Amino acid sequence: MLRIVIFVVLGVVALVGGVVAFFPMSMAAEMASKQMPGFKYSEASGSVWDGKLTGVHFSGQKIGDLSVKANLFDLLSGKATGALGLIREGFAGQADLAYGLGSGSLDIKNLKIDGTTGLVPGMPPAAAQADGKFTLQISDLKFDNAVCESATGEVWTDALTRVDVQGWVGPELRGPVTCQGGKLLVQASGKAATGEDVLAVLNISPSLDMDMTATVSGASPGAAHALTQLGFVDEGGTLTLRQGLGSE
Repeated sequence: MLRIVIFVVLGVVALVGGVVAFFPMSMAAEMASKQMPGFKYSEASGSVWDGKLTGVHFSGQKIGDLSVKANLFDLLSGKATGALGLIREGFAGQADLAYGLGSGSLDIKNLKIDGTTGLVPGMPPAAAQADGKFTLQISDLKFDNAVCESATGEVWTDALTRVDVQGWVGPELRGPVTCQGGKLLVQASGKAATGEDVLAVLNISPSLDMDMTATVSGASPGAAHALTQLGFVDEGGTLTLRQGLGSE
């Protein structure tokens, strides 16, 4: 459900494309679409100094509208820097970016995304209908040629607290955001009022493949029966749900 964190990388393409002040966003976006076949957009306006991309898609996935404000003076130091904003139905986010023109490194700071879990493509139906919320905050995220190197942040969601299946209500989930094996790793856990331990893990690859695995341990027979209605299956005494997220 937190796939949007990777989409800030797209803003860098626009930033790097504009090495001249007031370079039109439309030209930068066109350059990006030629270099990255999976990158598409409906409209580009303004310049890379202060511009907007509307209806952005990447690898067949809907992203939304991106606003870009570049700090072109930093180009003298070999970096393209700026601020990126994201707007999409049910989602809003912003982040500060710094891209090394020669190194291929990308630093993302002060990233914050708020969203509605029910609008995340691929979310299991019961969780989607619950209309929960999530917040992702990352103080520092580093990529090296699209490979996740390090991350410091936290995620929170109340999606399961809004699920009530046969009397079972889940807990709020909270946990760290890190990098593991070149992927962005998002983990959130919590304990239900009825004693079950819940853990949700989301792996996001550089190519935007997103796999979520949720596990529940210590479930009573009644809770286990309810969780099977949500799509969980018993795997050696642990209830497990695996789901790919992000497909349109």
